[in-house]
Amino acid sequence: MKIKSRIDESIAILEIEGSLSSEEKLIFEKEINQYVEKKLNLVLDLSKVTFIDSTTLGSLVKYYSIYRKENKHILMASINRQIYDVFQLTGIAKQIQIFDSTQKAIDFIRGS
Repeated sequence: MKIKSRIDESIAILEIEGSLSSEEKLIFEKEINQYVEKKLNLVLDLSKVTFIDSTTLGSLVKYYSIYRKENKHILMASINRQIYDVFQLTGIAKQIQIFDSTQKAIDFIRGS
């Protein structure tokens, strides 16, 4: 797994590439934690994610709760069909908003 990050005003954009599995969970959570501490909104660009397991799904739900309590956004963007189907089956797609593109997610946060 590779993570490229950038900050655009009050929004951190993480472009994640590869597999989001239990082996990568600590790296994934460490990356997100730094933005939680800075109280930045977060957009996860998942266009290059090829696999996600239940451990990482649990992390996403955990961070969704944290961000919600802080009145901040955590959004997902550019998800491939296979990953989207997993989010649909697990109900995550009903909790965390998913956008077609990173820019649409950013625009949504700025419009809130």
